[in-house]
Amino acid sequence: MAGRALKIVNESSHRAARVTAAIDAVRQAINIQLRDVARQWGEYVFTVVADARAQGFDIVLLDDPDAADALGYHDLDRHGLPYARVFVDAILENDGTWLRGANSVSATISHEVCELVGDPTANHWVENARGALVAVELCDPVESCAYPIRLRDGRRVSVSNFVYPDWFNPYVAPGTQVDHMGVLHKPFEIATDGYVIHHTSAGTRNIWGRTYPLWRKAAKRKPASRTYLRHRLG
Repeated sequence: MAGRALKIVNESSHRAARVTAAIDAVRQAINIQLRDVARQWGEYVFTVVADARAQGFDIVLLDDPDAADALGYHDLDRHGLPYARVFVDAILENDGTWLRGANSVSATISHEVCELVGDPTANHWVENARGALVAVELCDPVESCAYPIRLRDGRRVSVSNFVYPDWFNPYVAPGTQVDHMGVLHKPFEIATDGYVIHHTSAGTRNIWGRTYPLWRKAAKRKPASRTYLRHRLG
């Protein structure tokens, strides 16, 4: 089914054989991760297909962002279909790698895939205990946390941490696991280097973790970022 398939399309200038191999490793790792996402989020079952000619929602790799400093985002195209963009040079130029660590192409692709799967239309909000609306973005609260997926050939590929549905439940029992890596301890908590988007009668704003990097904050203010679009749309 086209609506349940995702495909990574490399439109960047990075075309070496090792890059093609890395992208295939990312595809394999995210397919393993999506089993964990599906176990927690139930109805969301997607597969990243190997054939870029197949039907499905695109995760497009590009060199440079639509506006400077953005690493990636997901949105709807003019036909109302979900898609994601990941900007390779913006990651690599900020000391990133292809496959290892939270600041990697693999973790950024994983981040956008998880959030596209969790909220394909990028318009879901949940009310917290204080009455603020919180954007349903699965990876933002733990944005700088990643864990390795081991492939059958022994390679290890980093993918993004993500929150569970109970992270959005203000009445969950104490001690309930609310994110995959277990770095958070209660609903709506933010990792020190994570963030969330809040919407109240006063407007829409970002709530930053206390060690959130300044260069990432700058990226969230750019028109290419999903955060910018959430703010614009309210």
